[in-house]
Amino acid sequence: MIDLLADGNVAGKNLLSIVSRGSAIVAELLRLSDHVPSVFYLAEKADQVKYGPILHDFSYLKNAEVHESRISGDPNLVDLDEEFRESHIELVERFYRMFESIYRYVKDLNRYLEDVDEGVYIQLRLEDILVSESGKQLLAEAFYLYGIMLILMDTRIEGPVRERMLITYYRYKGGSDTHSAVCNLCRSTGFSPVQTKRPPKYPEDLFARLTPPLPVVRMVVNRLRSDDVYNQMREWPNPDHRCTALAQQAAILYVVLFFVPDILEKEAAAMREIVDKHFSDNWVISFYMGYVVDLSVMWEPYKAANAALKNTLEPKQVKDTQKKQVDLVDEQLKALADLLREGVLTDELVLDSAGKLFHTLRACNSTLRWAMLHRTARNKKLRDVISAGLSPDKILLLLLHTAQLEFKLGEVLKRLLDEKGPRWGKARQACASSMTELAHFFSGEHALTRTTKDPRLQEWFTKLAQEVSSLNHQDSTLAGRKIQQLMAALEDVEQFHQIENNAHVKHFLLEARGLLRQMVRTVNIKEEHLITLAAVADLSYAFDIVTDFVPLMHRFIRQDPFAVLLLRATFLKLASVLELPLVRINQAQSEDLPSVAEYYSSQLVAFVREVLEVVPVNMFQILNDIISTQTTSMQDLPPRLDKATVKDYAQLEQRYRLARSTHQVSVFTEGVLAMETTLVGMIEVDPKQLLQEGIRKELVRQMAMALHGMLIFPNGTLADMHVRLEKLQKHLDGFRKSFEYISDYVNVNGLKIWQEEFTRIVNFNVEQECNTFLKKKTYPWESKYQSEAIPIPVYPPVDEHSRTFVGRLVREVLLQTDRSQTIYLDTHSGWYEPGGGKEVFGIRTCSLLQQSVGPIGVRGIDRTLAFIIVRDLQDAQRFYRRQGLVGLKVFLPEFAAQLEPTSSLPATAAKLYQSALHRTSKLWPWLADTLSRVGQVQLLRRQLASELIFGCRLDSPTLSGALEVLNEALLNDIQAHYAHPDSKPYPSEEKQLLPSLAPYLDTLGLCSPLIKIYISTEPLDFLAHFLFLFALAMFTPLRYDATLSLLQPTDKKNPIDTTTLIIGLGTMLKQFHSGCTRTFVALLAQYVRCHVVVSARDPPKGNKPPLPAEVFNVLVLLRELCKFGYITRELVHQHLPPYNFDSLPC
Repeated sequence: MIDLLADGNVAGKNLLSIVSRGSAIVAELLRLSDHVPSVFYLAEKADQVKYGPILHDFSYLKNAEVHESRISGDPNLVDLDEEFRESHIELVERFYRMFESIYRYVKDLNRYLEDVDEGVYIQLRLEDILVSESGKQLLAEAFYLYGIMLILMDTRIEGPVRERMLITYYRYKGGSDTHSAVCNLCRSTGFSPVQTKRPPKYPEDLFARLTPPLPVVRMVVNRLRSDDVYNQMREWPNPDHRCTALAQQAAILYVVLFFVPDILEKEAAAMREIVDKHFSDNWVISFYMGYVVDLSVMWEPYKAANAALKNTLEPKQVKDTQKKQVDLVDEQLKALADLLREGVLTDELVLDSAGKLFHTLRACNSTLRWAMLHRTARNKKLRDVISAGLSPDKILLLLLHTAQLEFKLGEVLKRLLDEKGPRWGKARQACASSMTELAHFFSGEHALTRTTKDPRLQEWFTKLAQEVSSLNHQDSTLAGRKIQQLMAALEDVEQFHQIENNAHVKHFLLEARGLLRQMVRTVNIKEEHLITLAAVADLSYAFDIVTDFVPLMHRFIRQDPFAVLLLRATFLKLASVLELPLVRINQAQSEDLPSVAEYYSSQLVAFVREVLEVVPVNMFQILNDIISTQTTSMQDLPPRLDKATVKDYAQLEQRYRLARSTHQVSVFTEGVLAMETTLVGMIEVDPKQLLQEGIRKELVRQMAMALHGMLIFPNGTLADMHVRLEKLQKHLDGFRKSFEYISDYVNVNGLKIWQEEFTRIVNFNVEQECNTFLKKKTYPWESKYQSEAIPIPVYPPVDEHSRTFVGRLVREVLLQTDRSQTIYLDTHSGWYEPGGGKEVFGIRTCSLLQQSVGPIGVRGIDRTLAFIIVRDLQDAQRFYRRQGLVGLKVFLPEFAAQLEPTSSLPATAAKLYQSALHRTSKLWPWLADTLSRVGQVQLLRRQLASELIFGCRLDSPTLSGALEVLNEALLNDIQAHYAHPDSKPYPSEEKQLLPSLAPYLDTLGLCSPLIKIYISTEPLDFLAHFLFLFALAMFTPLRYDATLSLLQPTDKKNPIDTTTLIIGLGTMLKQFHSGCTRTFVALLAQYVRCHVVVSARDPPKGNKPPLPAEVFNVLVLLRELCKFGYITRELVHQHLPPYNFDSLPC
């Protein structure tokens, strides 16, 4: 018989490679299906309106040019399409490669079968493959995996979603040789997993889109019908367990039969044979890795299959089977309880009764499989019958105790195998010594013995000792046969009259037979026992449905925290799920092994975390009582107290409640900490790490829920904002105080965990909020701040403007400092009501922000504000490109030419300025609003930076001092380098000192937001002249308020905060080359000189000011730009004498 898995067999190697690739494709499909972007579903109306015009199904192919012209004709759709491409193209490409790999898989499989048929593999026919044990397994698995790909693809990724992904790939990346074939294979079937009714001729129509050779499929089906393909009957010798033994090939049959639906529909005899052999007492099966199907529902449309299944589904048959399984559950629970009693499962019991133990485990696993699968039956009548006497509690108890017995038996078997050689040698030596002593006994040479000398017995026992010494446990069959002969000889020798009456010799013979019997038991312990144990203990069928028992597991743990020790064995039993997808990949030595193993192992570890998370959840429920006690009931001890008040501060009742709650927390964690480190798949699970991750997960959930729920501002008033921030501060302070209190009792670093997780929550929400400003979005699962083990909850948006609590808080701050409702007074570092009245937002509010959301929260607000600035500056730049360079492409060059050189005065200055302002008057309202918002946000960033640096100097003076000194030293080095580049090197870029230092300085608040560069852009011609006209239009009509020391609008109906506008204008200039700023200052100085000359020709009369108002306002503008650091006094004085500023108030 041909061994296809032999080293030199090319045909077997190629087929094995195809099957291993199929397992890797299935793993990739499952992995990707967990990360389908929600936008592709178009489930929400908002998504349909926004993305409907750019996301198309296959109807796009009929009128592709019409759809593309519609997109290209709308600038908004063009921007949206580009943004969507940047955000999703990488993921769409990965999905397409997965779809294409399914197509290539079946094409390669068909090509392989064609090569076999054409004789490419010499002396190998298809019949030879099907006769070979490994060949029929591999060929059946090849068809089976292809069917699994189709089923899972249609179940996990809905048809319309697949079509939109394929069309998106086609639009962005273009077509390919295989694109049309992939589209045909993956087009929608009309099936939806949420609907109970399936489309007609489903899934056979899906399987018929690209089929393997049907005659070959029929040959494989025939093999599966007649053979025990995986030789499982030797592991399950009991006829009652036949369906369990053949479960794997039954799952293959279920899938492969959809390639040949004629068998399901017409071939009654074949279906009857299949059902009698594979489904005689079960109709709910797991067809792949816990995916369950009810044959009474799936085979209902097929005449032959439905008729064959009727015997199994007869009401009396179902009731009898159910009663039998219920009785078996009770019997097996009793047997397991006896075996798991302390001190019962010893080495001697395993050596004496290994067969009985395996019989018990087979019965337990067979019953467990039937009970767990059939309680998920989709037929309600049958499900009610099954559930009548089969409680989930008993099923779970059977699972836990079966897993525990398997674990303990496995440990004993491994120990016995490890000690097999020494144990055998010790017994052999003892037995040989007994024979030697008996030989000496019959020599008659021993003193004080009355035994008659018997040379024949002496010689016989000497030979027997030599026979025993020559036994070798490596050849177990020969050794066992010889031992049986020796035992029989020792029984016969007892009949001799010399021995029969000698109790001492008979005792030696009895002891020798016991040692020989021990050697027989030892030699019978083989590696095959562990293989059988692994086959019997398979739980891969419950990979998905076991999650139904998680609430029951939680209840068990709440009742007894040490129940987690039983669960450890269950986790190890569930690790059998790795066997099916990895066995062929491992045999093929494929590079996909680490990736596939990591995926399934991570799924197992996720289940372990889900089960054990009940410990931190209950711990935090108790923590709520501790928080309540510490924050509301207990009084803080004063530094000094009178003797008479000691009793009042003792607070015995409150301290007792606190101690009781603390004890409950420590008890809950003891069970997890008592677990040993366990290898689940490829991932080592450390119970201490698992507990800490669970605590972190629940802590993150609680903190995220508090931030999300409390930072909602429905009223939009300052008082409401303060109330909510104070409430959040009180809640988080109490939470942190109590968490730090219990951290010692659960052996974790509470403060460190709190700070790390709070930082992660804020950074994650900042990142998600800033997606609004980015073309390429960062999905939650792609975020570097997100974690599968400790996930940060993602809540739906509360309003249409913000996605997270960070966005709501930022927008509330912007609302309170609204530039149309408030004015910024730099002397008071705050925003006030117009006229300089009541403070609206200032140092107190910033301090409250830091107290409530901490320095990390303030830093998160600051980062979000920076993104707003970037967006507005980019909008302003685009506005200039569209309105200035295009709309004024003739006017601006002419205007600039008339003002050149700026050192002289234009001939008709007044008329020129007036004409230019009139020409551009309609452009300024939008630009003024945008730059004013930039200035508002800049001032907020400066205010928050001041709060951060103040808090850091107060709380961490050593850290702040060290960072300030380091920052100053680096700046000095950089300045020295630019002053003397040859002798003073630039700080090393290899050590990444500057990039490493920047986050610390930003968090410290040691930065200058007003002079930062936010955007990078190419030089824009005539931008300085455009902004010069903007400055004239916005500032010359204003009046100067000497009380507030700032410019104010003359019309109170159109309020404007000139400080924010000046800072916005300065920020815009700062983004470009310094030459732009110099030209801007020169133009303003030229404007001032022109008006000074005019006023000198016609001196003011009476009480009129010496300078016109518009000139005065421009001088104030220049002074403010100098004050906020955008220009220097030296630059202004190059164009205007200093005495021009003498008329300005200080």
